Amino acid sequence: MTALSVTSGLAWAGPKLAGPYVGDTYGQVDLHMEGERLVGTSAGSGGGCKFPPGTEVLSGEFQGNVLVATMQVCLSGVPECVGARSFPVLAIYNPQTSVLTGRFRLPSGCHSPGLKDSQLLLRGQGGVPDEREDEALKESATEAEEGEPEPAAAPAAEAAAAPKGGAEAKAAQAQPPMVTTGHVSEGLKWLALSKWEIARPRFEAALKEDGRSVDALVGMAACSLGANNASKALEWLGRISPVPAGRPDVYAWQAYAHNMVGNKGRVAPLLRRALDQGWTPEEPKAWERALVNALGSDIEQVKNRKRAPVGSGSTSP
Repeated sequence: MTALSVTSGLAWAGPKLAGPYVGDTYGQVDLHMEGERLVGTSAGSGGGCKFPPGTEVLSGEFQGNVLVATMQVCLSGVPECVGARSFPVLAIYNPQTSVLTGRFRLPSGCHSPGLKDSQLLLRGQGGVPDEREDEALKESATEAEEGEPEPAAAPAAEAAAAPKGGAEAKAAQAQPPMVTTGHVSEGLKWLALSKWEIARPRFEAALKEDGRSVDALVGMAACSLGANNASKALEWLGRISPVPAGRPDVYAWQAYAHNMVGNKGRVAPLLRRALDQGWTPEEPKAWERALVNALGSDIEQVKNRKRAPVGSGSTSP
C-alpha cells in the first residue's frame, strides 16, 4: 500500500529528515526527502503493524516543525476495523530530541497495535533516551493539539476587522456571524489550505454532533469540489433546505458546483441571488478563494448586468 501524498503550495521550509526513525510500537521507518516531501518506508523490523520492507507508510510536508501528512496504520478491534488504512495526521518534530510525534483519530471501536494510546512516537538514532519517551510523547502530543498551523487567513481576518461603510456595513450587519464548533473551525483552517482530505474528517465529526450544521455541510461540499466530485458536492448542498437567511454563500457554492458539472444555465441565477443577499466576493473568506477564482468571470458578468441601465433608446412616449 502507498500512503496518499499531502501537498500544498503554501508549505514553508521545515526540517530535512533522513535515516532510520524507530518507534517501540510502530517499528523502524526509514525517512528521506523527495524535494519538499518527506517520505517514510517500513524497514520491516519490529512494531505491531509489521509492514513489509519497502512499504511507503508516510508521506507529507513540513510547515515549520509541523508535519502535515498521511500515514499507514494497521487496525484491530470490531470486524470493520481489521486491516491497514491511511490516516491524516499532524506530527510535531522536536529538533532537540530528534523525536517525531503525532496523534491519530481512529474510528470508534478501533485501535492499532502500532500506536500507543492512538499516538505515534518515532525517535531518530541518538534521539530521546528510552526513559524519557513517555514524557516526550505527552509533550509533543500536546503541541500537536495546540500548535495546529494557522492557514493563510490574514486577508479574511483583515477584511473582517477593517471598517466598512455604506452598503458594505449594512450587508455585514445583515449577515449573522458564523457559529462554528471546534471541529468546524479546524476543518475551515485546513480547507483554506486546500487540504481536503484533512478537512473532511473534521466536518464529518461536526455532522455527527449536528446533522443540520450549515457550516459543516458547506465544508463537506467544498471538500468534494476540491476532489473534483461536484455531484457529491450538490448532494451535500441539497441538504441545506431551506437556505437560512444570512447565508448567501450557500448559493455561491451551489453556483460553483453547477459550473463544475457543466450546468452553466444555473450559475448566473445562483450568483445573482448570492450577491443580492449580501455575499461579497471582493472580500472572500480564506476558504472561498478557490470558488471566487473559478467563477471570477461569471461574477463580473452578473455584476455588470446589475449595473446596466434598465432601458435604452428613445424616451418619448
